[in-house]
Order: sequence, then structure tokens, then C-alpha cells
Amino acid sequence: MKTKGILAVLAIISMLALMVLLSSENLYVALALILGFLLLGHRELWSLIRHRRMPVIDERVQHNLTGAMRFTGVFFFISSAVLILLLHFNVFKETATSLVISGQLILIGIIYVISYHYYDRVQPVLKERSIKTLKFCLMTAGVSLGVIALSITLHNMIYAWFNLEEAVFFILGIIVTPAVCTLSLLTSFGIFLTGLLGSFSGAGRE
Repeated sequence: MKTKGILAVLAIISMLALMVLLSSENLYVALALILGFLLLGHRELWSLIRHRRMPVIDERVQHNLTGAMRFTGVFFFISSAVLILLLHFNVFKETATSLVISGQLILIGIIYVISYHYYDRVQPVLKERSIKTLKFCLMTAGVSLGVIALSITLHNMIYAWFNLEEAVFFILGIIVTPAVCTLSLLTSFGIFLTGLLGSFSGAGRE
């Protein structure tokens, strides 16, 4: 019941936000919110289409939903902090803010779907070592995003205060940290895909 209540509250908030966005003609953000909401409710929508009823929320599903919501919440917090810093220093000066926010909303929905299926299908078949590696890579990617934003911020602050084009934070934020983040995400995706394929083939954790 608690999980259903949370989902109902999220649905109401999303609908209210959608009405506000449509009334203010932020169409890109509104469309992104719709897509994000569809991704968040993909399990329920699929059950309604296929079985004409809402899916059963048992203990296993509650565990999956809780884990997915927790991970998505962490991602939302980190990505929002990074975006605020980047927008403050006009990093996306060639891109409309509405498009940036739209991209974040869609990405949040995708992250939720991936997180849910990780807890539902991938985690049960992964070895302990693979799970630890996956967590380490995801933590590294999250820290990398923060370092990217911080490096760009410090680079711009040094230029604004001292009119000095320093290279350390620039290289760290534009080259080194993005490379680490990309490598971490690719490794995470590889582990996730291995576990997902293993769940379909019936492989179990050793």
C-alpha cells in the first residue's frame, strides 16, 4: 500500500506539473515529462495493456521498486546539482534551458527503468564480485560527474577573478574526468548486459 501511495502521489504531481508546463507553452519539457512518466510507469502500463489489470505488488516487487526509486533519486540529486552549476556558468549557452531540462527528465525515466530491471533480473544472477565492481563503477561515474562540474566551476571562477586561463581544472573537467566517467559507465553497462542476458538464459549466481 505504501508503494502504491507513492506512485499515486508521483502521478498527481506529474499531472499538475504537466498542466503548468503546457499552460506556459514549455512543450519540450511537457513532452519530456510525459515520456518520463510513461517510463516510470512502464510496468503498470504493460500490465494494463496485456492483462487488463494493475500488476500485483508483492514483497519482491516492493524491493525492486524501492531500490529503483532510491537509485533514481540519487541520480536526480547528483544530475540536478551538476546541471545547476553548469547552467549557472552558461555552459549550455548554445542550447535552450528547456531542452536541457527535457533531457534530464527523459534520462531520469530511463535510469528508473534500468534500475528496476537491475533489481528484478540482473542482480539475482550476478556474482558478488560483479556486483561489487558494478557498484564501484557507478560510484566512480557519479563522483566523476561532480568533479566535472566542480572543475568547470573552478576554471570559470579563476578566469573571472584573476583573468587567468589556467589549464589544470580545464583538462581535468574536459578530458580526464569525462574519460573516467565514460569508462565507468561502459563497464557498468557491460556488467548489466551480462546479467540481463544471463537472466534470460537461466544462469544463476555461483
